[in-house]
Amino acid sequence: MYPIVLAQWMKEKRSPYMLLLFIGLSVIAVMLFGMNTESKMKIDLFRAEGVTEAAAAEWIERLNESEAFEFVIRGEQQARTSVSEGRSTLAVQLLQDDYRILASIESYNVQLVEQHVQTIFQKELQLLAAAEQSGDPARFKQNVEQYLEQPPLRLQAKAPDGREIISYDMGLQLMFGFSLFLVMFTIGFKINAINVEKTSGIWNRMILSPVRKTQMYLGHLVYSSVIGFIQVLIVYLIFLYVFNFNLGEHFGMLLLVSAIYTVAIVAMAMLFTGITRTPEQFNMLYPSIVPIMPLISGVYMPPGTLTNPILLFIAEFLPLTHAMEALMGITVYNAGWSDIFMPLAKLLLTAVICMGVGINLVERGKN
Repeated sequence: MYPIVLAQWMKEKRSPYMLLLFIGLSVIAVMLFGMNTESKMKIDLFRAEGVTEAAAAEWIERLNESEAFEFVIRGEQQARTSVSEGRSTLAVQLLQDDYRILASIESYNVQLVEQHVQTIFQKELQLLAAAEQSGDPARFKQNVEQYLEQPPLRLQAKAPDGREIISYDMGLQLMFGFSLFLVMFTIGFKINAINVEKTSGIWNRMILSPVRKTQMYLGHLVYSSVIGFIQVLIVYLIFLYVFNFNLGEHFGMLLLVSAIYTVAIVAMAMLFTGITRTPEQFNMLYPSIVPIMPLISGVYMPPGTLTNPILLFIAEFLPLTHAMEALMGITVYNAGWSDIFMPLAKLLLTAVICMGVGINLVERGKN
């Protein structure tokens, strides 16, 4: 086994560019897509004729009370042009006691913005109508503000166990997602060395040497697992110490889950090696299927967004799904060993099945 590992390491040492490339891509992808997940969605708002700047400023103040949206006053022509050219998804036109939404497409964000604006307008118009009927609008408004400052009832939301509700960190999910996704390519291309050696005849010559076939397999599998784990570890350390990501208090558990995940991906890559017969077939099939896995696993979407039962059923067979569940449980929800037992068990089961089937297919394939 050790000569195989050493030989693979010498190749890596002479040309480490692929490993460095995927490490860099992991960091760049999170910087591009994960760093701005907590920022507010900016929405253009423009005034119609008859709406004063003071009235628009008051509406802006109320609309911006949301933690998800930020309304900005812009010129009408500028806002309309941004929507028509696709630079903005929507814009809001402020009328006297009403509003209009201009949208380029029908999307989930448009529905959320419309719901938020409608709620604010209904609330303010109801208060305005009640103030006019009171006979003294100024005093009524003052009484309402004082009442809202010290309401008789307060609603406090807590988790079922009595702790404070934890806000979900989408940036952290993308960091784990991109790290685990890109390491699949690194491991896959390393395992593909078995196909390269079989087609070039090196595999048969090594069988005639004192090195046993079991050691040959172990050499490739151990090296691919180690190099994949090192890649994930480097990415974790970069985001922990350079970008100050909060990875929780159980960094060791994260490393263990990541190590089991890399073993599962090695087994999955071995399955693809058994299905294909040449390195060219592997390079055609493996990179075509792997990018679909994060989409099915819901890596790029908030929890609960993916509801299709067929996709959810397929996701249960993907190691990425269970690794993300365990990693996010540890970092966000402070999960313990009992909480992540099922995801780890599924990862190990996937590794055993894929490894057994993959090696069997490799052995049955023609040299």
